Amino acid sequence: MSQPIILASSSAYRQQQLSALGLRIKSAAPDIDESSSSSESAKSLAERLAKAKAQKVADQYPSSIIIGSDQTASVDINGNQLILGKAGNFDKAKQQLTYCQGKTVTFFSAVCLYCAEINRSIVRTEVTKVKFRRLDEKDIVSYLRSEQPYDCAGSFKAEGRGILLFERLSSRDPNALIGMPLILLREMLAEFDIDLLALATQTKA
Repeated sequence: MSQPIILASSSAYRQQQLSALGLRIKSAAPDIDESSSSSESAKSLAERLAKAKAQKVADQYPSSIIIGSDQTASVDINGNQLILGKAGNFDKAKQQLTYCQGKTVTFFSAVCLYCAEINRSIVRTEVTKVKFRRLDEKDIVSYLRSEQPYDCAGSFKAEGRGILLFERLSSRDPNALIGMPLILLREMLAEFDIDLLALATQTKA
């Protein structure tokens, strides 16, 4: 396929991930409502938002292949699954990390590929499980003050000091925690007859 690829995201993290591969992909910020319904699971929410972002940007680029992506997380609190999104500020981030400390948190990194011209979409999700260390209030406050990860689901940056909050993680692709599961993206683009490795190496050259 010869369609150009557009990243439907304003996330600097996802843009940096693709740029690190040597890809020069144009990005466009989708304006969508990211609120969840009370009955929606974290996985369903991530997939719905990834698709909504891709479809929104497709209005501007109907002949392009659009990459939409979203990440949510869930943690068990007294038998109930609490969805963790972007905290947005210090107080909410502190609350999120307090919930997470000592527990296993499941992260859902959803990707949607959509092309309006051929009326085709694919939505897949990479699952990552993170076991957090037991953290006291001082640990949490020190981390948040130093890195200010308020725009990240779960309130940490795995590519930065946030990795020091973990005991272990389980995933076939650690990139997923940063925002874009690159192994999954490669597989999905192959279904559109696009070789991501060839594209990345050709762009570098």
